[in-house]
Amino acid sequence: MGKMHSEGVTLVELMVGLAVVAIILSFGIPTFTDFIQNNRMTAAANDLVSSMHLARSEALQRRAPVVVCASTNTTAAVPDCDGGADFGAGWLVFADPNGNAQRDADEFVISVHPPLPQMIADNSALGGIGAPVYVAFGGDGFRLDIPGVGTPSVTDLQLCDQRGDHEISGGRAAGRWVRISATGHPRVFADRGLLQGADNPLGGC
Repeated sequence: MGKMHSEGVTLVELMVGLAVVAIILSFGIPTFTDFIQNNRMTAAANDLVSSMHLARSEALQRRAPVVVCASTNTTAAVPDCDGGADFGAGWLVFADPNGNAQRDADEFVISVHPPLPQMIADNSALGGIGAPVYVAFGGDGFRLDIPGVGTPSVTDLQLCDQRGDHEISGGRAAGRWVRISATGHPRVFADRGLLQGADNPLGGC
């Protein structure tokens, strides 16, 4: 019988193989990370804008004010607004017929949203800390400033993450700028030139 012959891998071949794998991963991992971060940012902006659309639609149907306010207790049995938080902490949409921008016990909660991802919440400008942080819509659908609250209805929101002023591709920014017009229509700006430009009162990411 002939001798059995097996071939192994030399140390040099192993090192070369590992080097090739490392090079491939160095290209693949950042791309995958960007993909995850981009999806997270898009979802956060879409959730925020969807809540604004919902609030405006409900205000038109009810012919009465509907408010989106920052809240840290969206999972509570009776969620309410929190003047010590911005929209990064979460928010709720509620019917506000008495127009005080505070969710009273007898006022119907339409929708709640949990906190945004921490890396977005920590790097964004989402209404500051006021008493309370809110966007109100009147029965005509227009953005509404509620007298006596102490803070006006928020007009501009900026979502950023740890990438800061970063261009994804084709002039698109990693962050988002959301503007709620006087007529109550929210608009999302993803163009880096607009987000970082002089027209953005929040200064860009």
